[in-house]
Amino acid sequence: MSKRLLQIVPLIEIENFQGIRIRGDILLEAIHDHQMVFIHENFKIKIEADSFHVNLLRDELLALDMSNVKKIELTRIED
Repeated sequence: MSKRLLQIVPLIEIENFQGIRIRGDILLEAIHDHQMVFIHENFKIKIEADSFHVNLLRDELLALDMSNVKKIELTRIED
């Protein structure tokens, strides 16, 4: 079951905290064994999990599968 957030065509969908689909422009800042940080829209997103699997489904649509998510942080970037 996925939750659609904020709008009719969501920018981010979270599926049982095991998978995220992200639409739009993404700037990857850092990726490590158990952590990744990226910029999406006006947000800096930091995810900590045991492992990540990233798939580019099509232009401007990214699927991120994770195992054992520990933390997801969203920080608004001020202009």
